[in-house]
Amino acid sequence: MVAEDQSVVSGRSYLLVDLDQPTPSVIPKSKPNCTMIGISQRPTSNKDSEISAWVDLVIHLPDEQPLLEQIVATITNQPLAASTFTGVLRESEHLSISQGLMVESLAYSTLQNSHGFRTWLTNRSLTATKAPAAQAGVADQGPTVLVERNSGAHLGVQNSHGDTLSLILNRPTKRNAFSAAMRDELASALNLALAEKSLAHIVISGRGSAFCAGGDLTEFGQSQDAALGHLTRLTRNPANLISQLNDKILVRVHGACIGAGIELPAFANTIRAQSNSIFALPEVGFGLIPGAGGTVSIPKRIGRQNTAKLGLSSSSIDANQALRWGLIDVIED
Repeated sequence: MVAEDQSVVSGRSYLLVDLDQPTPSVIPKSKPNCTMIGISQRPTSNKDSEISAWVDLVIHLPDEQPLLEQIVATITNQPLAASTFTGVLRESEHLSISQGLMVESLAYSTLQNSHGFRTWLTNRSLTATKAPAAQAGVADQGPTVLVERNSGAHLGVQNSHGDTLSLILNRPTKRNAFSAAMRDELASALNLALAEKSLAHIVISGRGSAFCAGGDLTEFGQSQDAALGHLTRLTRNPANLISQLNDKILVRVHGACIGAGIELPAFANTIRAQSNSIFALPEVGFGLIPGAGGTVSIPKRIGRQNTAKLGLSSSSIDANQALRWGLIDVIED
């Protein structure tokens, strides 16, 4: 296997690996610079072998044939983003949280200047100009994150001792789309929580029909300075703060939990989801990768391969599937 021939820059977007074949006696230490998809048609395949662990994701046929087609379509449409996504997942598996966030942010900034993202952005802009802009220019009413301090019992926190900080995402008319303002306000509140040692619990939730429908698409592509965007993400970083406060944080999610809407909660100690919750990582389809910490937080909950499967399929999973994978901890009504 020649590395250059198996690279996305040489036109190889992905490779299929038959896991039903005998495991090779020698497995290469380095992986091709493209997405590796393991496929199996037998329940007694080598799915638990070293070669299975070597690939980026595993597809079980025939049940997951439609999923394979979705993944191949995403990779074909956005080969650079797909290869970058699986590459970041491979590397972050062996890094600390802060190191993983650094790698993710650098990759995200790089892709913001890629042809794939710029093409998606242009197409989206053309579509947006044809659509009615009823709410596009509506300004946020009040803070984008409501901050309240109460007793844990008041917020339904079990075994509560001491004060509880309640952080409520507050853009209900925009399904709590994660904007720069919301990022900054959430980071400020979490920084205060980090300094306040008397806080026993932190509860994060969202107003309206959705916990968080992902990044605010109206802000996509606004940053013209990749380096500034990268350093801003590291400076005002709710992901890193939630990971530091992990043992105190309970996140209550409902409705759409897209992109940042699951990437950030995945750092928390506990996620309680309503049964109507849906989860997705659509960023690769835009020509990007998850940029709110998802390449670090989500693999720690569901593993690298399921994270790749979720991010490359551009499809959503429901609360029951999320619970089976370990993406959430409890389903509540």
